[in-house]
Amino acid sequence: MTQPTPDTALFIHSTGMGPFMWKRLMGTVPEGMRSLAVVNRGYAPDDLMPAGTPFTMDMDLAHIRKQIPSDTSGLHLVAHSYGGLLALLLTLERDLPVKSLWLYEPVMFGSLRQVQDELDGELGVEMRTMYGPGSVFTKAEQGGSDEWLEAFINYWNGPGAWSFMPDKVKAPMRAFGWKMSQEVNLIGSLPRRFEDFRVEQPLTLVHGEHTRLPAREMTRRLARVNDQALVETMPGLGHMSVVTDAERVVPSLQAHWQRIMQPAAQTAMARQA
Repeated sequence: MTQPTPDTALFIHSTGMGPFMWKRLMGTVPEGMRSLAVVNRGYAPDDLMPAGTPFTMDMDLAHIRKQIPSDTSGLHLVAHSYGGLLALLLTLERDLPVKSLWLYEPVMFGSLRQVQDELDGELGVEMRTMYGPGSVFTKAEQGGSDEWLEAFINYWNGPGAWSFMPDKVKAPMRAFGWKMSQEVNLIGSLPRRFEDFRVEQPLTLVHGEHTRLPAREMTRRLARVNDQALVETMPGLGHMSVVTDAERVVPSLQAHWQRIMQPAAQTAMARQA
């Protein structure tokens, strides 16, 4: 008798990271489910993108698709930041058998910029500053430079984070810094509203208590257009806690697996009855 093809838990990394970031979380995958951490374009040693290399987000989507096993009958997407946005876009294409999504702070700056006039206080100031005329993020010619990398790393990790990084960590970032800058540029200019990201699958949205204000607002607005979404706030954690505090994130992903596996188990029991 032919054995059924197992579902695949597909882990998608974020800007400046790689499949290595999922090492501690991949151990949560339920028995019988296959796990795979894919690599985005521009991060593998044989796939680096020198400064000036053209890039579109569709290139990442196509690259991820090629890494999905051909016998996959069900996909569970686990993703962080830019990877979360890619996971949503893959789901919206509707030709992949996506069964669930667990997303840690999917970045949707383009969608948030479309409602920027509604944003008051510190959040509004932060958004207007990030994409203002004096921001390094709006200067394409500086994409991937040390100035750009410092601004990006410090934005998500706090002032001085780049300067405290050892050279062995900075070196690979310099190697794929151009690709990182292109991701950030495309994220901020993607012309899609939050309403365009309505999905049907079970969806868990997670954000850190101490993350950036835009990340919290993006999570909140994405949940607003997805009634089935479960939103979790991780006490004391920030944007990069999937890497720096993985053991504290593990319970959230374990709970996600339990929620999505319960209906399948109930269906199997009903068939046996």
